Formats: sequence, C-alpha cells, structure tokens
Amino acid sequence: MKLRRTAHAVTLAAVVAALSACGGGSDDAATSDAVSWDAAEPCTLADDATLAPLLTAGAGEGTATDSPERRACTWGKPEALNTVTITTTSAPEPVDPLRTIDVGGLEGRALAESKYQCILEVTTDAGTLSIETKFGLDATANPDTSCDRSVPLAEHALTQLKWA
Repeated sequence: MKLRRTAHAVTLAAVVAALSACGGGSDDAATSDAVSWDAAEPCTLADDATLAPLLTAGAGEGTATDSPERRACTWGKPEALNTVTITTTSAPEPVDPLRTIDVGGLEGRALAESKYQCILEVTTDAGTLSIETKFGLDATANPDTSCDRSVPLAEHALTQLKWA
C-alpha cells in the first residue's frame, strides 16, 4: 500500500513537472504582454515624430472618443480636413481591402485609399488597430498621400501595444 502511494506521488510529481515545463516559451510570454484592444489608450500610441509626416498644422493634443466597441483618439485640425485617428477594436471591418500592405511583418489592409484619405487596418489576436488619415490641403501639395505614408505610425502603435 505504501509502495502504491509512493508510486502515485512520483507519477503526480512527474506530471506537474512536465506541465510546468510546457508553455514556458517566449511566444507565450510575448502574447501575455500584449495590451488588449479594450485596455489600450489610443492617445498614447502616437507621438510628434510619427504624426508630423501626416499632419500639416501640427499634432496638438489628441482627443479621446471611446465607445463599448471601440477606443479612439484623433489629432489634427478637422476644419482643415487634416486629421489622424487611431482606433482599437475587437474585430476588423467586414469589407474587402483595396490592397494589402506589409506593416512590421503583419498584413495591413488598405480599406480606403486616395490622395485625400487612408484607412489602414491591422488585425492581431489582441485586437484590431485602425489608422485613419485625412490628408486635407496637403493632398494637393504632397505627391505621397497613399496608405504607405501611414505605415510608420501603424508600426509605432503596434510596437507600443506589443502586438508586433
């Protein structure tokens, strides 16, 4: 009887040791560090350096707008039609992209793209990041008004969220 208890204890210890050894890889650690979309603070996901190439009149302070389904922050001058909005949400927009763009090794989806506006979206396990840029008057002066111009901001935000 004592031998059987010892055998069970040894077996249990081996199982516990095996289970604790599983899941200790760096992939799990990186995933657990990612900020969930609904815990993100979009107004902290950009800085002057990442906003400057997108806004002609300066970034100013970001204005937060949150709802149960989305968290967002907007910079720029709406009256000049020159704004940048960063949004985090749980799921991507259910539309086909115009094209895909590499965003820090992740697939970015250009949902709208013209010389006046870009909507760039990246989806990860932690949530969906959307960058909407309205180029305003800069669209007539700057030849590069495509969604490629928004990629550095998206990469910066993904790094801040630990999604990339």
